[in-house]
Amino acid sequence: MTALLIKDFMTIQRQMKSQASFLIIILFTAFFMQQGSLLLAVVVFIVTIQATTAITYDEHSNWDKYANTLPISKGDIVLSKYMLSFLLMIIGLVIALPIVFLMNYFTNNLASTEFFLTFNITVTLSFCILALIIPIYIKFGSIKGRIALVALCFIPGFLFGLLKEYFPDMTLSLSNLKQYMFLAPLAGLLILWLSSLISTAIYQHKEF
Repeated sequence: MTALLIKDFMTIQRQMKSQASFLIIILFTAFFMQQGSLLLAVVVFIVTIQATTAITYDEHSNWDKYANTLPISKGDIVLSKYMLSFLLMIIGLVIALPIVFLMNYFTNNLASTEFFLTFNITVTLSFCILALIIPIYIKFGSIKGRIALVALCFIPGFLFGLLKEYFPDMTLSLSNLKQYMFLAPLAGLLILWLSSLISTAIYQHKEF
């Protein structure tokens, strides 16, 4: 497992360097707009989603054909992608949280309760997006996976606006759920675990 993770980190290293300039732009934009929540969400999402880059490179280099000749179980190959995603999320949080705390210290723009809510939503949505996108990448490949990823970026906002129009009390109902938001990351982690089982089943029946 460790060797698989090292291989994936080396694979996405160049891609992460190319994303660094974009992250710096987001940093300055969020600082001048005093939007720590925006910075947290964007950094965590961009860093976490790099796991799909590893899957894409594996597909283009036909690495899976080689991997299946090694004494490595297919379950470990799939699990390594989920472990990579989780570790990347931790890295994203380590990068973003100190900056967000500094922004909050100098601007007092983000209350502790609001930050707690933003943190939980960001982590939960990242888990849920990964839970959807990784099985799609494994099943259909990187091209259709990118289409699904773009759709996932716009669908939540579209659905929220649509539901808010037809259910005016939905915002009030959601506000009542804030007290239970500490459970949201655990629910997202459970969804991610179920997704790993689905991805493993897909990978085991996939022909290379």
